[in-house]
Amino acid sequence: PGHMEALLGGLREQIYNDIAGFVAAQQAEVREERAAREAAERERQKQLLTAVSAAITRDLPVQIEKILKKELKGIAGEIGKVVTATKDKGGGDADAKALAAALPKALAAAMTTTVVPKFEKATSEMFAQVKSTFERGMDELAAELYTQKENAVAAEVGPLVHTLRGATDEVRVAAEMLVAGGASNAPGGEASSLAELESRMDPTVALGASVDAGDFEGAFTKALGMSSVDVVAWVCSRADAKREAIFSSTPAALSQGVLLSLAQQLSSDLTDEPELKIAWIRDAALAIDPSDAALAQHMRPILEAVFAGLHECATAPETPAPVKNDLRLCIHVVNSLLTACK
Repeated sequence: PGHMEALLGGLREQIYNDIAGFVAAQQAEVREERAAREAAERERQKQLLTAVSAAITRDLPVQIEKILKKELKGIAGEIGKVVTATKDKGGGDADAKALAAALPKALAAAMTTTVVPKFEKATSEMFAQVKSTFERGMDELAAELYTQKENAVAAEVGPLVHTLRGATDEVRVAAEMLVAGGASNAPGGEASSLAELESRMDPTVALGASVDAGDFEGAFTKALGMSSVDVVAWVCSRADAKREAIFSSTPAALSQGVLLSLAQQLSSDLTDEPELKIAWIRDAALAIDPSDAALAQHMRPILEAVFAGLHECATAPETPAPVKNDLRLCIHVVNSLLTACK
């Protein structure tokens, strides 16, 4: 079993390192390509806006001039009628003065009633055409850029997916080979299974099974033996629904040694899940017998370390107020144990 675990551990580490290196390289390449695409998109949009602005600046005055000339020709007849009517009313200087007075009025009336409305209509239609052309060009540009992005993403993700699939196949083949090797070497001819292999790779599988079976002493003993606060906290979380029953049972579901070690390991790191850890430390401390002769030599040093960990968390400025309230009670219980220690 030890040989199988070593082989599988080495294979897993190698695959992990290969995938991690590949992913890091892909991420760097994706960032560079994305930056280049975004720069190209901004430049293209800038060029499009510049082209539209230049077209408007170049063509708009010419179109307006054509519109004005066309409409001014249209009012020539109206102005001619005014001139003719003025001449028929007089002559000489009086005729010139009357004509000079009548022309501005006639021109203003013609502009108001004919030229301005037609000019507004023509320019409105022209700007509508410009807007429609611009929006259609922007939509086409957006669609083209979106297609380019989709193609780029597919090209970037493809190699990664292929590598991950290959790694999955390697793990599956290696597991099958190890299982087959374990079956031939297993005492009594008992074959290993993928479930047993998974249990060896992930300790929480066996620990969870022990908790579910009610073997709390066994689960916590194994977890504490791994010297991992995360694993111990995981077992606490798995058994939290049965915590009251664990500490109220007779005889106690956990031995004195397990209770003391549990409080020690949980108090060493209260950064994550502080409420869960403090609750288990408090209940474990309440169940500890300070007069236990077997633990007398280790009781005070361990309890002093637990007290120091709780006090450090309680005085930390980032600790939330509700957690500090839980810590006060827990510190009081541990301090009582220290007082009772011989």
